[in-house]
Amino acid sequence: MEIASWHETGAVPVTILQVKGDLTANEPLESRARAAVLDGARDIVLDLSHVPYISSAGLRAIHIIYMLLRDADPDDGVAATQGIARGTYKSPHLKLVRPSKNGQKALSTAGYDMFLDLFDNVPTAVASYR
Repeated sequence: MEIASWHETGAVPVTILQVKGDLTANEPLESRARAAVLDGARDIVLDLSHVPYISSAGLRAIHIIYMLLRDADPDDGVAATQGIARGTYKSPHLKLVRPSKNGQKALSTAGYDMFLDLFDNVPTAVASYR
């Protein structure tokens, strides 16, 4: 698995983490995300367009990134708790780009698609931040 990262600025600064290869381990992606958050990243786009397969460890990495960003925004924690129970919440800080068919199935089975927005490309995901 390879992970590339860069920054783009739309309405807010956004960190892009692009994964290439099967997402079968949580540590590499989790470490990159932790470093980005420690450097001040508050909005991350996770580009999964080159990820054919996501394992349970990959799902764990995505969840950890979600929690890192949610914990960095106290207001989001309250909104998440109430909104997830109602089915009305989408993370304002983590967006996913073009998971494969198998990746979408894993995300859907785990329920992640209920609170994470999926986009067709990075520019559209970056533009969605306000």
